[in-house]
Order: sequence, then structure tokens, then C-alpha cells
Amino acid sequence: MNRPTINTGLIGLTYKPIKWASMSCSWSVGKMVGTWSLFCSFLSRFMALNGLNTYYFNAKKNGFKDSWKLKLYCLVHHLLCLVALGRMLYNSAGDMRISVSILTMGGTAGFCIHSCWQRRQGIRKLAQELIRMEAKSFWGLPSGSMLRHRFYLKLVFVSITLLRIHLFYPFYLKRLVPHLFLLNLGSYWLVYNMLLAAVFGFYCVMWQICRSQEMINNRMLLLLTRTRQRNRLSEMTRCLKLYSKVLHLSDQVNLEYGHVSVCVLACKSWFQITFGYEIFQMVAAPQSIDMSLGIRIFVFLSYILDAINLFYATDVAEMFIKLREDSWRILRETNRMDRLLSMFTLKLSLHPQRVVFLNVFTFDRKLTLTLFAKSMLYTICWLQGDYNKLKS
Repeated sequence: MNRPTINTGLIGLTYKPIKWASMSCSWSVGKMVGTWSLFCSFLSRFMALNGLNTYYFNAKKNGFKDSWKLKLYCLVHHLLCLVALGRMLYNSAGDMRISVSILTMGGTAGFCIHSCWQRRQGIRKLAQELIRMEAKSFWGLPSGSMLRHRFYLKLVFVSITLLRIHLFYPFYLKRLVPHLFLLNLGSYWLVYNMLLAAVFGFYCVMWQICRSQEMINNRMLLLLTRTRQRNRLSEMTRCLKLYSKVLHLSDQVNLEYGHVSVCVLACKSWFQITFGYEIFQMVAAPQSIDMSLGIRIFVFLSYILDAINLFYATDVAEMFIKLREDSWRILRETNRMDRLLSMFTLKLSLHPQRVVFLNVFTFDRKLTLTLFAKSMLYTICWLQGDYNKLKS
């Protein structure tokens, strides 16, 4: 069987799958691979269920498979989303709060629909490369505790968000738009689930890239710190070629998820403004707002949970930056293989060190804090504009 050649721009050598036996974990590799394949299958079906792709991951064949049933389902799903957004926008004319919410969610849905039906299917190719890289080079290797804990935390927040939106949000929505309640609720669920699935898919892709970087850093550090290591040069060459592939995939993430992520941030920021407005109203002018105690608790907890979720959403981007800095440190602190490392260090310096969308927005905690500050500012401006009405 011919081994594939990966053109990384470094040295045109044939890539051989790296089997790092010295770093293998104690549990069964077969079980690890099976668990990973099942998770990929679940994630692809979850995203397909929310109209994000017309294919799914087949765990038995370890590859993506097209389905005409999914294509038909996504077509119906997208048509329903467009009809729902148009109807909600038409019925909310004159209500700035609901109209802006629908526009931000509609922008996210529009870019998700475009990504689903584009011919080149960039997200599918990106996922294929990540899965192939995992199967060939990192199978059976445990992730670091920080990566594992962050992923489990994200799963908890996704579960809480689903429960909050599907079980408690209907009571809040009924207060805002009491007419045609069931139709409005179904429309909201349809669009918001697509937004949530897109965010979770992006997080999983970024997490997998961070895992790949971590595994490569660990291997390079092991190669450079051991005094006796056979085939050190060839092993390091494989690591650097693999790292070049990761750099290319991280560029693809910025390209494929740029528009969707900006719309999601706008949507989350607007929700922070609206919930913050109601919280200030409860505190400063409680007589001006008619809310039950349960709705007040829901608004307060939603504000806190969305803020925490947004903060931890950028955590994976911060880990991406930290792992890239670790790579710099590992390559800088060694004086072996100067020529090879100098070539790769130059290549590494030419790639962005951060997650940047549309060449404008840097996705990190600084962006999160900026969004919090801007949301608070716009909330205060909104309150000042409605001061006379609230006072009366």
C-alpha cells in the first residue's frame, strides 16, 4: 500500500504514520478508536438533524457518507427556517428588541444554510482531514487534563442551554409574544437549535486542532530532551510535517467559520443587552415591569449563564494560542538540528498565532470582555433613552 505524500512546503518526503508507542495509554486502543468514531457519528448526526450538513459519519467504515434522505430533510428544514424567520420578522415590525434578535439569528442561519449547500463543502473536508490525522497519528493517546476538562465543561453548558431553551424559555417567550404562541415557539426552536449546533461544531473542530497541537508538542519535547533517540531527525521531520498540516487546517477553520461566528457573537451580544436591560429595570424601576418571580429568576440566570458560556467559549481559542506559544518555546530552547528547525520556525512565524475571523476579529478572551463592556454600555444607553417611561 502506498503511503500518502503530504505537501507541507518544508521537505518533500513521504509521510509515514507516526506510532508513538512510548506515549501510549494504558487502556485499550480499540476501545479508544471505537469511542472516538461513535462520537464523530453522533456529532455529524446531531448537526445534520439541525440542518447543518447533508452527510453523516459512518463509524463502521470510518468515513463520511452522503444521504439523499438527509438532503431532502435539510431542504425542508431550511425552507421552514426561512419561512419562520420571515413570518417572525413581519409580525415583530415595530418591536426593536424582537426584530434585532431575529435578524442576528437569521444571519447565523443564512450562513449555515449557505455552508450546507456549497459545492466545495469546506467544513466536510476540514473534518475529514482532522479525523484522518487522528486515526493515523494520535490514536490511543490521552489528551491533557486541561483539554479533557474543558471539553466536559462545554458538554455541560450545551446540555444546560438545551434544557433552558426548551423547558424554561417558552414561559419567557409567551410574555413577549402571547399571540400564536406555539407557532412562535416552534419557529424559535428551529432557528436557535441550528445556532447552537453550529457553535458546538466549531468548538469540537477547534478542540481537535488543539489536541493535535498538544500531541505534536509532547512528541517534539520528548525527541529533543532524550539524550539517546534513534532516528531523531526523521521523527522530528515527521512531527514538523504533521504540524504544517495542522497550521493549514487552522487557517481553514478561520475561513470556514468566520461569517457564522461573527453572527453568533452579534446574537449573543444582543441577548446580553436585552437581558441586562431587564435586570437593570428590575433593580432600578421594579414597578415598570410586570414579571413573575420565576421569569425574573430565569432572566437573571440566563444573563449569568450566557456570560459564563461566552467566556468559556473563547477558552479553546486561548488554549490554541498557548499551545502555539509552547511550540515556539520548544523549538527555541533546543540547539539540535538547527537547519531543519530554522526552516520550520520561519514557516511557523508566517502563520497567524490567533484565531482571526474575516481578518478583523480576534477570537479570544479580550474579545469576550470587550463584548461584555459594549453590551453593558448599550444597555445603559437604552435605559437612559427610556428613563422617562420607566420613571412613570
